[in-house]
Amino acid sequence: MPVDTRELIILMAYLALGPFAWGFFLFVMHLGRKRMTLMQRSPTGGPLIDVPGEKPSVSILIPAKDEGERIRSCILSAIKQDYPKVGVIAIDDRSSDNTGAVMDEMAREHPNLRVLHVTEPPAEGWTGKNNALHQGSKIATGDWLLFVDSDVVLQPDALTVGMAVVRRKNFGMLSLLPTLESGSLWESIMVPLCAGAASSMYLIAMNNIGEYKGGAFANGQFMLMSRAGYDKIGGHVTVRDRYCEDVAIAKLFKENGLRPRVSWGTDFCSVRMYSSLAAVIRGWSRIYYAAKVGSPWRILAGVFWLLFCSFSVIPALAFGLYRVGHPVPASFGNVTASWLIGAGAHFGFMTIALSLLYRWSRNPARNALLFLPIGGPMLLYIFGKALKMCVTKKVEWRGTAYQHAMAANIGPTSAAGSPTR
Repeated sequence: MPVDTRELIILMAYLALGPFAWGFFLFVMHLGRKRMTLMQRSPTGGPLIDVPGEKPSVSILIPAKDEGERIRSCILSAIKQDYPKVGVIAIDDRSSDNTGAVMDEMAREHPNLRVLHVTEPPAEGWTGKNNALHQGSKIATGDWLLFVDSDVVLQPDALTVGMAVVRRKNFGMLSLLPTLESGSLWESIMVPLCAGAASSMYLIAMNNIGEYKGGAFANGQFMLMSRAGYDKIGGHVTVRDRYCEDVAIAKLFKENGLRPRVSWGTDFCSVRMYSSLAAVIRGWSRIYYAAKVGSPWRILAGVFWLLFCSFSVIPALAFGLYRVGHPVPASFGNVTASWLIGAGAHFGFMTIALSLLYRWSRNPARNALLFLPIGGPMLLYIFGKALKMCVTKKVEWRGTAYQHAMAANIGPTSAAGSPTR
């Protein structure tokens, strides 16, 4: 095979996997952004379009384990919702610190706050969070349920606007993607990047296409659902062994025609997911492992994207610069310009897409420039940790070590293993 023909094949493959792939990804990002912009407030505050008539009641459930004083801001933001018919249930899940005491103190000051103390370990086959939310759901009286993670802070109109959306659109569930707060450079670089990777790997925007049957997604940090829908799918009993129960619940809602949706919620809630690089690595590797029941294929697709669609810009640019000093005649035009222009377009599309990802999560867009030297290699390492979990089936979360194979199919009779201490 002539030298220029071999190089043509390599160049065409690079252009397809590099600049073309990132250009297409950028296009899809904009389409997904539009489809996932459901939460809109009016210029004077409150929902842009409200629904007349009596408003259904809502119970907000907040599970927490060893949160200490940090739980105050989450519970207080739930108590201060301006929605007219709301009650808050704070669930202390076997905390070894003063989390339960803080909850009890707040309950004495706020009559619409009820505290539930879970003192026993979950039964065989249950994760701790699912058990806590299951116990909380037993005493919840709302027509709608809002599950909120203990590290989330809500804006006062988050529930009001959310309820207006689900009632007007007849959605059975609405989940929000919050502002991702960062307390360090590592968090600022890695958390939005990992979240963006998850959005792409699990096709989050496709969840909002009613005809799409390929999957569903929800974010357990803010998950608003009808009580009737929750009961119809069997509640947390059905997903008791899931580490990413939010995704499993969304799948069940979609399978039952209950219309789950995901929306950007950066104006309505915020979260600081992790407080150290080690926690980022542990947390996101667990999420990647658990979101598809320990299946490695989407993680491997992420590895492929990094190696061949992202990092390939470096050898492409290097080879283009090499060709500047070592030009060769080619039957397909100026090979040197092709490599350099392709690498420039590749870097440009990639940087624009990543800068939007950071900006949409309310983090500095300039972090996109750190993708090749820092963010990308660290994300590859996290993928490696997740792949290891796919092999060992060992996960540690909130002080409990789990080793079991999640049932392939979710349902009331799904099999599961037991937590070990």
